[in-house]
Amino acid sequence: MRNETSLAKVNQAGPFEGCYRLRRPLVCHTRGGRPFVKMVLEDLSGSIPAYIWGLRDEAELPPDLSCVEVGGLIRMRRDGAVVDLEQVLPIPKPDEEVIRLMPRSLCPLPWQMPFLEKLIEGLQLSWLRRFVMEVLSEDALAFPFIGCPASLRHHHNYPGGLLQHSLECARIMERYVEFPPGEREIGMVGALFHDIGKIRTMTPGMKKTSLGAALDHDKLTLEVLAPYLARVDAVSPEGAAELRYVMTWRPGRQDPGIPKTPLANAVLAADRVSAGVGGG
Repeated sequence: MRNETSLAKVNQAGPFEGCYRLRRPLVCHTRGGRPFVKMVLEDLSGSIPAYIWGLRDEAELPPDLSCVEVGGLIRMRRDGAVVDLEQVLPIPKPDEEVIRLMPRSLCPLPWQMPFLEKLIEGLQLSWLRRFVMEVLSEDALAFPFIGCPASLRHHHNYPGGLLQHSLECARIMERYVEFPPGEREIGMVGALFHDIGKIRTMTPGMKKTSLGAALDHDKLTLEVLAPYLARVDAVSPEGAAELRYVMTWRPGRQDPGIPKTPLANAVLAADRVSAGVGGG
């Protein structure tokens, strides 16, 4: 693991290193025509302005939201700390850093993120923990998952509401000590992701997508998670099947209202309790 400097605690000049998100890199020029890059480094704790002086090749700049390993020096200005970077290397996102590397500016409810991290760390089934980490490692899924509302007019109808609702459901499931530990963990993760299809039907800007106008989110949950569930199939086919079932079971016209497993009923109950408390 790297020795990251906490962006929330930068208050004096000195060495700076670590892995962060690179935000909005922009090539500029000094009055004398010398090129430089200004950008922001960001993680869940906050952000800090940063600069690269003497840019040699603009094509070498990593794109916005890249994970980068950086090294440089902090200097203090009247308006706060900035970093003069000597090294910026694009790197794959470290698995153990998935939560810390969520950009705070994309987290409407950043205080919810430690609960998500604690939930992941507490999972004892290694394949289940890997499944959650792989889903959240995909920015195209993770960013809307932490940013979207749970609904537009009903429960948790605000940016970040989907994450709050999902965590509430998972924590309710955690209290069901009547289930064996492994089964309870499957229920917790099923509760966490039971509404992830909503990232295809709504936006963090509180708008319905064109797909959301045509389809209900329940029909998209397994589609969103399909590549990750396929990997679970290889190591725990029974676990993958149960995950699929508890995330999607709902009583219907052709269903007597009794699921094949009580775990699915518990996940549905957790969903209803959270939705009720959250204004639905």
